[in-house]
Amino acid sequence: MARKDYKHRASRNKGRKPVAIWVWLLIGFLAGAGTVGFLCLKFAPEPAGDRWIGDRPPPGKKPGATTASSGETKRRSEVPPPSFDFYNLLPDQEVVVPEEELNRPEMPAKDSREKPHEKPPAQPQRKYMLQVSSVRSAREAEALKAKLAFLGLQAQVSQARIKGVTWYRVRLGPFASTAAMQKARKRLAASGYSALPIALK
Repeated sequence: MARKDYKHRASRNKGRKPVAIWVWLLIGFLAGAGTVGFLCLKFAPEPAGDRWIGDRPPPGKKPGATTASSGETKRRSEVPPPSFDFYNLLPDQEVVVPEEELNRPEMPAKDSREKPHEKPPAQPQRKYMLQVSSVRSAREAEALKAKLAFLGLQAQVSQARIKGVTWYRVRLGPFASTAAMQKARKRLAASGYSALPIALK
């Protein structure tokens, strides 16, 4: 029969210590925080303070510095500047409606038996819109349009370029009467939105 050796032998893992659980928790927390930070930076909207409003001076040129020769100046003066009719047409088509006109009751329809042979002078039919917001981000405008759809209001997003900056306008309408516009405006106010009434010509 073989003799058993009861001598204790050294274990093979004596040189390595097991990693504590708090180390694994710390590594997991740092990896998660890094992932969340990266995603927040990637999908965060641009801060409004970094945007330039107005005409930006060309890079590398100092104000008041003239480097163009007289020939270049003549060529530039001969070429007519591009004419944009948008800036002239827009103010003629949209008018902010004063509160007095909104609160004035609509004229009731006259009885057709009164004077059938005379027609009243035809007044141009005005249409009204409510501008809920004007934002620089198309994504933000579409999100607001979706929120308004949940309120039962059908909105439109229109794009306008003003002084080189693109704006996205969220509007309701057109409404045929001020009464219909006021009804939609009250629904917006009840939901916490303010709107600018606009009359279209």
